[in-house]
Amino acid sequence: MLFNSYIFILLFLPLCITGYFILNHFKRYTLAQVFLLGMSLWFYGFYNISYLYVITASVVINYSFYLFLKKLRESKYAKAVMIAGVAVNIGILVYFKYMDFFIENINMVFGTHLELLRIALPLGISFFTFQQVSFLIDAYRGEIPGYNFLEYAGFVTFFPQLIAGPIVTHDELVPQFLDKEKKRLNGEHLAQGIYMFGMGLAKKVLLADVLGKVVAYGYSVTDTLNSMTAIIVILSYTFQIYFDFSGYCDMAVGIGKMMNIDLPCNFNSPYKALTITDFWDRWHMTLTRFFTKYVYIPLGGNRVGKLKWFRNILIVWVLTGFWHGAAWNFAIWGLWFAALLVIEKSGFLKVLERHKIVSHIYVLFFVILSFLIFNADSLGQI
Repeated sequence: MLFNSYIFILLFLPLCITGYFILNHFKRYTLAQVFLLGMSLWFYGFYNISYLYVITASVVINYSFYLFLKKLRESKYAKAVMIAGVAVNIGILVYFKYMDFFIENINMVFGTHLELLRIALPLGISFFTFQQVSFLIDAYRGEIPGYNFLEYAGFVTFFPQLIAGPIVTHDELVPQFLDKEKKRLNGEHLAQGIYMFGMGLAKKVLLADVLGKVVAYGYSVTDTLNSMTAIIVILSYTFQIYFDFSGYCDMAVGIGKMMNIDLPCNFNSPYKALTITDFWDRWHMTLTRFFTKYVYIPLGGNRVGKLKWFRNILIVWVLTGFWHGAAWNFAIWGLWFAALLVIEKSGFLKVLERHKIVSHIYVLFFVILSFLIFNADSLGQI
């Protein structure tokens, strides 16, 4: 179900908010959580009911691993269980998202004719997979206070952040579900949420979707574009992706606010950034946080020698690129940012940072070119 669809705005959202607060008003707290879980699953499986099998299996499997970790936390087997749990999650993600990509490349390199599996990609699988990976690692580290299945399932499936983030951690969401003060309808929060949702909806429908028509046409006739129209198409996509993602983030936070749930900020004026590092501290902030906490820092971060530090940046950005999609342009996009960050952190661009306008132009120039790579179907199109 899409946030900008009529059924979501006119039926699903009012029904969900009304039912949730009525049940909480009569102190049917457990029933309210069951209702919210059911609504979230309806939201997720609206266009394809088979998606429900995937997310339900994922939740059950991961909660089972959590129970094993809880039982074996002091045991020498705990790390093996955690690694197995993470591997299962990554394996499921690879199967659904990347298997056809691997088969295509095997056929291309070796001249084979393996049939593509043509697997339907479940919506938001990258998001709820990463959420559960972070949960298992935190459980292994002893950072989970203890959640029952309903609390865990609600954390994974909470519909405002289910399809496109933010990537929420357990400590940001579950305590809010358990806070009885947040179970009461709050008129001020409702008004704030409606305002934020309306702002995000306008960005998405009136700006991003309109610009998207220019982009779709431009990318379909790249052979006929002159320099000026090519620049218009590139800039149109720069603003399309900005308003699309910013609008979605606003809508997600707004829906959460209506229900007294504060979701983490995932988008903070990234085109104001003065460095590439600053840009990624503002754009898809929870994804940056995930890779920093669970990949970059465990690899040693910047506390190692310079070559290993640059290796860590490269690994993170190759993973970030492929996380966005199963295509080589995403890998190139990740390498693009890895190279920029290595150059930046090597100190070669210190002189730019003294001049805000020059630094701002430098960031925008390379970010705009990155989006050209990001949206392309082929190197020839780029």
